[in-house]
Amino acid sequence: MSTTTDVAKTPAERPQNGAVPALRARVTNHRDLLPGMKGTSSAARRFRDLVNAFITDSGGVDQCSEIRLSLLRRLAATTVQSELLEARMVNGEQVDIGLLCQLASTAVRLSTRVGIERVARQVGPSLAEAIRQDWSNGDA
Repeated sequence: MSTTTDVAKTPAERPQNGAVPALRARVTNHRDLLPGMKGTSSAARRFRDLVNAFITDSGGVDQCSEIRLSLLRRLAATTVQSELLEARMVNGEQVDIGLLCQLASTAVRLSTRVGIERVARQVGPSLAEAIRQDWSNGDA
C-alpha cells in the first residue's frame, strides 16, 4: 500500500513533478565528495581539486553518470595516495615501492576506464609550419 507521503525507493518510482521529495544522501546530491570528510587537510583539498578537475574534464557533473562520478573519485583518491607516498619517498623515508607501483597501475586502469587520456598540447608551430614560414619569408 503506497500513499503520496511515501518516499520513492528507486529513481523510476520517483514522481517527475516533484510532489514527493526523495531523500538522498549529500554525496548523491553532490554536496559532499565523501561521507564524513571534513575537507580541511591538504590531502582533502587536493582530493577535492582533483575530483572537480576530473569532472570538468568530463563535461561537468550533469554529463557524468553516478558510476563515472564514483570512478573519478576513486581516481582522485588513488592519485592523492600516490602523491603522499611520493612525498615521503622524496623526503628520504622508506616507502613500499610495490604499493606505489600498484597505485600507479590502478590510476592507469581507472583513467583508461573513464576515458581520460593525455592530449598533446601544441606549444609552438610544428616543424613543417616552421619550415614553410622560413621559406615564405625568404630565409632559405
